[in-house]
Amino acid sequence: MGYDIAQVARNYERMQGREISYAEMKCNQFVVAVLRASVNPKFPYMLANDFGSSPYFQKVTEPQAGDLVHWPGHIGIVLDPDQGTFIGSQTSTGVAEANYKKGYWNGSYGGKKPDAFLRYTGF
Repeated sequence: MGYDIAQVARNYERMQGREISYAEMKCNQFVVAVLRASVNPKFPYMLANDFGSSPYFQKVTEPQAGDLVHWPGHIGIVLDPDQGTFIGSQTSTGVAEANYKKGYWNGSYGGKKPDAFLRYTGF
């Protein structure tokens, strides 16, 4: 299931036929859209900080592709846990890949560090 979530996330813009800006789709909206396309079309809308307390996810310490990566106020989808790549909708890029193991998304340059990895457990 995680692999399916990661594949849909990676191909989401191509499936939509266009690039998606942050103004069009915030981080939580992107994750919800991917989950609706990959695991359940009725997946409920939630804000970035709601995923951690959702009964549909379990916190994990070793992320896999398709798990969610959470920061306070931000959420993305892990693509490659060995490399630290994730995809999400960032204010500066819209939907794009980034890295949670280095740079801004690991606390450098005034950025944030991930506070949780969440695995989808079912609807």
